Amino acid sequence: MRLHKIILQLSSSDFTNLSIQLKENKADKFLLLLNHYRIEKTPDEELLAILDVKQAAYYTLKSRLFDKIQEFLFKNTTDTRVELLQNVANIEHLIYETQRETAIGILKKLESELLEHDMPNELISVYKALKKLHIHTGKYYEYLQLYNKHVAYNLAQDKAEEILSLFSKTLGEYYLSRNTDTFTLLILYKKEIVNVCRLNKSHHLQLNKNILFTHFALFCPDENEMKDDPSIEEMLADSISIIDSHPSDQTYKYLRQIVNFLYFEYYHQLKLNKNAGKYFDIITASGGDLLLFNHCSFVYHFLISKIEYYKIEKKENLLINEEEFTNHGPNIEDLSSFVIFNYYKAAAEYYAGNHLQAIRILNNLINEVSFKNYPFAEMEIKSFLALLNIIADRFDQAEIIIRSVSRKIADEDNDVMYSIPLSFMKLLKTAISTKSANKFEKIKEQYQFFDSTNNGKYAFLRSLKLDEKTLQFLAK
Repeated sequence: MRLHKIILQLSSSDFTNLSIQLKENKADKFLLLLNHYRIEKTPDEELLAILDVKQAAYYTLKSRLFDKIQEFLFKNTTDTRVELLQNVANIEHLIYETQRETAIGILKKLESELLEHDMPNELISVYKALKKLHIHTGKYYEYLQLYNKHVAYNLAQDKAEEILSLFSKTLGEYYLSRNTDTFTLLILYKKEIVNVCRLNKSHHLQLNKNILFTHFALFCPDENEMKDDPSIEEMLADSISIIDSHPSDQTYKYLRQIVNFLYFEYYHQLKLNKNAGKYFDIITASGGDLLLFNHCSFVYHFLISKIEYYKIEKKENLLINEEEFTNHGPNIEDLSSFVIFNYYKAAAEYYAGNHLQAIRILNNLINEVSFKNYPFAEMEIKSFLALLNIIADRFDQAEIIIRSVSRKIADEDNDVMYSIPLSFMKLLKTAISTKSANKFEKIKEQYQFFDSTNNGKYAFLRSLKLDEKTLQFLAK
């Protein structure tokens, strides 16, 4: 149960209205628990004493408050399509308890409303009912065809959405591992969505295909696999055109955020900071909502790009002050998002000068996550941790980590993938060396070489910046 996180994620209006509701119902203990979680952020151990209850009763109280919040949120949903969905649920009543002509008239009106709101899944129920009501007329075959068409279309749409979700999940795994087998799986998903779109012409399918192809081009580009693809700019423009052409489609309202994210990543990679800034502002204006799309997009990469963007804008020290993502920490089951989120938090602490706090975050991450299948990410996290330990004058810990990473690189035996990490290891080894002759010049030269060669699919710690002051500190 993630009661604490749900309470923190409540909007201000929902929190106020829920508090009023609990107060009116004289649910004082529920209200007290709600306020302590939301406002005071009191830990559970202290709440047990404040509420004066035993642990079993405390967990029961939390469970019941969780139920109350669920019921409150369900009853206060603002989806304008709820009434339509209620009418769809009422179709059986129309068939068995309403005169045929009246039932058909209502169903035809419901059909037009569902078509206007672009709800093809619900249309299946309407055409199924119209088939039954026209079994004795020539129109039966017309509705049979419409029914079959929408069943096939919905299956294709579900398949396209599933492929995009699996692609996004696998892309996160590839980001952590840079594994060739994982990359091959990404190519297979890319081919699979092409086949689905070829069999079924639809703007929904085309948009899913555009999003998948753009992800591929941005985060794991391969010339051989992209030679017949449209350009990124063409796919993004086509996606916006599709969304703008269907203003009543509720899903498109949300998918626009993903397209905004992909636009930001595209311009950021091209180093067109003014253009990237436009989309950065659009994304951040929505708080941390973008991160809720991790089921169908590699959105957590935005946190990595955000650090790089702030570096360019010379605002990296402000990362620590931004709270729009604090309530969107992912579950450990979503491993790539979990690792990126914690790296982002550690980087924010690093740029704020809170090196011990950054060390604590990365140590906890290493203890919580098994990096057995993700050696590349493990080396990034540990290399960053080694650097932080050196800055914090914890040379013994740094040396242990450097040895561990060096052994891992040797075991992997892949000079192409690990040449950049090796150059960073060289810098760290120079920093902890007791030899002081020309130490600063060596470290500066090593960092310049690392920074100038740190690009391509095996780029390493791209969001990390070592300024002149830090390099001088490492040389001491």
